Amino acid sequence: MNVAIFYFSGTGNTRMTADTYADLFRRAGHQVTTSSMEDCDQVGECDLILIGGPIYAGNMPDYVIQWVRKTVPPSQGTKAIIFTTSAGLANAHGVRSIGKKLVRKGYRVIDTQTYEMPRNFYIDKYAPTPKEEQRQQLTRMISQVGESLTNLKETGEMTFPENVLGIDLLADVFRIMAKSMGHNFHIDDSCVGCGKCEKNCPKANIRHAEKRYGSSCMMCTRCIHGCPVNAISYKGKKIEQYKVGN
Repeated sequence: MNVAIFYFSGTGNTRMTADTYADLFRRAGHQVTTSSMEDCDQVGECDLILIGGPIYAGNMPDYVIQWVRKTVPPSQGTKAIIFTTSAGLANAHGVRSIGKKLVRKGYRVIDTQTYEMPRNFYIDKYAPTPKEEQRQQLTRMISQVGESLTNLKETGEMTFPENVLGIDLLADVFRIMAKSMGHNFHIDDSCVGCGKCEKNCPKANIRHAEKRYGSSCMMCTRCIHGCPVNAISYKGKKIEQYKVGN
């Protein structure tokens, strides 16, 4: 089987989950390609497509939603799996939003999974996930991916009868909020000028030489957690960096 995995990952949780899927599919003898949505503007033919992304304010980010709308072609029954990663499961609605869109394009959604992963968005009122809990969550994710693949033959085609307009509104509202929130980031004088934040920003929103953020931030917080010297603060506060798997 030819399996194509497409994902967006802010700080690594979704990428790690996508890589876990890829590894287990390869072990089962399937052909697998894994692509970040940031590097992919077309989707070729495959027997099974996987779409993955994080949860921002109840849904996958608008970035993912628009990529699916614009890049995923119509199909005549290609199988699909949708997965999300989230710091909490209660309000993680992304699989329903993307599932509805894939079904409308002609895909057969055979599985949806939401993985509880360590929190990497803990500016303002949120706190980091304790280290021991992080290790437990990553272990559970690997086990859950394995169980979902084991059960695929028993999984029938899924339907999404509910209207997802309200869920998509969550993504749209957060997209607007993020643009304003992004102005609270600041690159201080400890910056070593490596340009990693600018290079890795999915929205091309950072000018590291000018220590300046633009108006298209999506609040992925990749810049904070990826800075080699932790030179980026939010509202004047340095944030403990999150490194997936550490």
